Amino acid sequence: MNIARRYFSKFVEKCPIEIGCECNILRELPKDKPIDFDKNLNGTSVIPWKHLLILSHGFKSADEWPSKLELLPNSLTNEMDLLKRKVVSPFHPIMISNAILPNMTPGTKEMVYLYPDNKMIEFDIKDTKDFMHTYLVPLEEEMAQHESVYNPFKKTEAITREKKNIDFKEQDIKKDLILVCGHTQRDIRCGKIAPILVEQFNKTLKERRLDVDVGIVSHIGGHAYAGNVIYFPLDKTKKSIWYGRVFPEKVAGIIDETVIGGKIIKELYRGEV
Repeated sequence: MNIARRYFSKFVEKCPIEIGCECNILRELPKDKPIDFDKNLNGTSVIPWKHLLILSHGFKSADEWPSKLELLPNSLTNEMDLLKRKVVSPFHPIMISNAILPNMTPGTKEMVYLYPDNKMIEFDIKDTKDFMHTYLVPLEEEMAQHESVYNPFKKTEAITREKKNIDFKEQDIKKDLILVCGHTQRDIRCGKIAPILVEQFNKTLKERRLDVDVGIVSHIGGHAYAGNVIYFPLDKTKKSIWYGRVFPEKVAGIIDETVIGGKIIKELYRGEV
């Protein structure tokens, strides 16, 4: 079944509930780690200019991820974290996450997904700085525009996006993607809820004959609003949608209203990229 390609221009107030799909997962959470049901979710997500998903981290399970992946020596996450302040524009923030996707076997090179470019890119770790200049730095005119808005009297040298003669192998991402935060060692709430949501998403997508990848993503903020879900549409005219307080009985509603219908569910909505 082909997914209808629409702009996220319509909203629904509540997420439809699938009867008989309720789960007692909340009873399994530690008493000192409750879910925050009081806060309005709108605006609780970080809004990056670009979101980079690292796939070549070498971990087979999200349970194995250390609490702070950026401190892992010799990893791409660590390399980018060290370069970030020197390379990335403060007006164009980048979010860097690790992700585990189905049937994804990285080779000898680093492999990443980049949104909203909707590209899969492979490169050598020694070329990380050049990769960041090529894909994670805005064009000069974009930099100049932001500088004039924030400080019209200050004139600084804009960062130049460079693309050297380096083999950055890139291709278009082929499918819609749904990621659930499951960084267990960062927060047990995400670690407990994520596997159940992944299973429910896969089951419901199969029932609706939709070809969408479902995986796990590392810390994206807002553990108190678990389960946290990001929907990355294949269609570049759509924005990535962040949802919080997602439980199994709401999965079918997200697929029907957002993935198929192109609507944002207000009660779950944390933000968009």
